[in-house]
Amino acid sequence: MRSCISPLKAMSIVSIDGPAAFIETNIIGTFRMLNAALTYWRELSEPAKSAFRFHHISTDEVFGDLPFDSGIFTEETPYAPSSPYSASKAASDHLVRAWHETYGLPVVLSNCSNNYGPFHFPEKLIPLVILNALDGKSLPIYGTGANVRDWLYVEDHARALELVVTKGKPGESYNIGGRAEQTNLSVVETICDILDKKRPRANGGRYRDLISFVSDRPGHDRRYAIDASKIERELGWTPSETFQSGLERTIQWYLDNDWWWQPIRGERYAGERLGSTTAKSAV
Repeated sequence: MRSCISPLKAMSIVSIDGPAAFIETNIIGTFRMLNAALTYWRELSEPAKSAFRFHHISTDEVFGDLPFDSGIFTEETPYAPSSPYSASKAASDHLVRAWHETYGLPVVLSNCSNNYGPFHFPEKLIPLVILNALDGKSLPIYGTGANVRDWLYVEDHARALELVVTKGKPGESYNIGGRAEQTNLSVVETICDILDKKRPRANGGRYRDLISFVSDRPGHDRRYAIDASKIERELGWTPSETFQSGLERTIQWYLDNDWWWQPIRGERYAGERLGSTTAKSAV
């Protein structure tokens, strides 16, 4: 059996308000996990030792951002993180590679684009827009909504992770993306249009009428775009969901599972803006 160890992907917006937690989790936490894994791996006998993998799951944010009209992240793209979160993830990536080069720990790394799907915490863009829209709340968008992200349905990501940890080559990294670049404004408008069909507003209006624009947040990267050709070529992975089909499935899940998100919205996170102490809630 192969081992999969992956620090949880955190939230770049939250890191603006509280970077210390991300330094502790992503840098110190990864260091501790690497040491524990190294000790465990060294004590294994064959064939378990050869089969062992430390799978470090990271983010495309470590690469910084791209111009709106050109470029794509490959596994060779230089690191240029913009936020405390992405800087801490970049540091953890370097630690994992160092434990492979220095101690021989068999590691594999993956850097993914923005995930979405069921059980996505309501602070993130897609669930936040869905739930705010259902509540009839304003849908504030940072800047002009022109920032671009490459979206990846969570089940497609899970399939890719299984391939990386079972078939990936030790010491290699694999970019995982959905080939689904969308502006933030386009994401919000598409959610509104799907909700118009699935759950029409009681007053007969359109969900797009709730959209507004607010000041941008600090360190907001312009564009992310993943080149996933390596994992497609070497491991045979391709995404099964288009952005439209994945978004349809995601919205339906939130409509059918208020038992999960209502307690969170009521007790832990009500949709307030993170990463700024003065501006209104935004997405």
